[in-house]
Amino acid sequence: MMGGGGSNLELVAVSADGKQILPPADLIAVGAELPKNTAVQQSGEMIVSLSLNPYPPSAGQPSQFDVALTDLNGNPIDDSSISLDLTMPSIWMPPNQPDMQFVSDGKYSTTAPFTMRGGWRIEVIITRGDQKQSVFFDVGL
Repeated sequence: MMGGGGSNLELVAVSADGKQILPPADLIAVGAELPKNTAVQQSGEMIVSLSLNPYPPSAGQPSQFDVALTDLNGNPIDDSSISLDLTMPSIWMPPNQPDMQFVSDGKYSTTAPFTMRGGWRIEVIITRGDQKQSVFFDVGL
């Protein structure tokens, strides 16, 4: 990953071009501290949260991906289908695109491996009706 001070191992919300996005202002306003394994961003009228377990993830080992969707009032969004696209921005990787399963109360989950060490981009692809949108998160192994 680029930048000073070494590689970024943290899970962070990013834009499509990899610039870090800070958590929504209302989370900061109430002083909420996100767990290290969780990143959050706003996308249109949704708040999208991604958590990884175990954290930090290990190359070649299964990681659990948990996505929570809420509207701007904190109500769960249960009518979406979600898939992931796990890529490494610095090198070509074969497709790694697991579908997520709906759990309950706006929560979706799947398990997939990060196949090697390095910087990973996690694209969360959310489909609601005929609307499709993506949010992005970066993590380093």
